[in-house]
Amino acid sequence: MSRAAFFIAAVVCASPADADVAYFAAIPDVPIAPGLGEAIDPFGPTFESAGSELMWGFAQGRVPPADVERFYSESLSALGWSLEPAPRGEEMTFFRGRERLVLRVEPSDGGTYLSVRLIVQPASMNAD
Repeated sequence: MSRAAFFIAAVVCASPADADVAYFAAIPDVPIAPGLGEAIDPFGPTFESAGSELMWGFAQGRVPPADVERFYSESLSALGWSLEPAPRGEEMTFFRGRERLVLRVEPSDGGTYLSVRLIVQPASMNAD
């Protein structure tokens, strides 16, 4: 299923309490955890090469890192993402089809700094 279909399904299924959730400008189907605000990206939001695409975003705020990790662990599965198990404190990696979403959650000035990378691989010639 395409990213757009997952995004539409998430919007249609969202409860009124989720209506005020913000999303990354460059990655419109990845929500920004409550209490965080999108940070300015000095490098630009996307890069493309040979059919692959890399998009990134940043957010920060005065929310404990554990709350941010919990938010993404619980909410991204509703958007079709599967979490790859990893030791606590390492990057959180999610997969959905040919997409890989990598979240780095870091403590910063009594809050959290979040780095998000979305890597989209090109479709194989065998129409995977």
